[in-house]
Amino acid sequence: MRNNQTLDAMLGTLGTQDSFKVPDDFMTGVWQRAGQLGEIVERRRRMALFAGLFVVGLGAGAGTSGWPAQFAGSQPGIADSIIVGERLSPSELLHVER
Repeated sequence: MRNNQTLDAMLGTLGTQDSFKVPDDFMTGVWQRAGQLGEIVERRRRMALFAGLFVVGLGAGAGTSGWPAQFAGSQPGIADSIIVGERLSPSELLHVER
């Protein structure tokens, strides 16, 4: 065992004192802090869910509207017509002959 005289002196001082009085509002402060920590956890969870939905929404939006011409690759004509909206007209979607 270690010989720690400072610790022994402090424990001896605490042993001779009367019991320590806890303030009346101590537990109120503990529960208030616990509530604050719970709010922080909930805020982080909401932000993570929002970020996930945002990324999924952007991916879905980019997948349905087509990519810009610089990302089209070998067939820029098709990408241009999709973005301009020629292929999204009601007659084209319904296959109506002109």
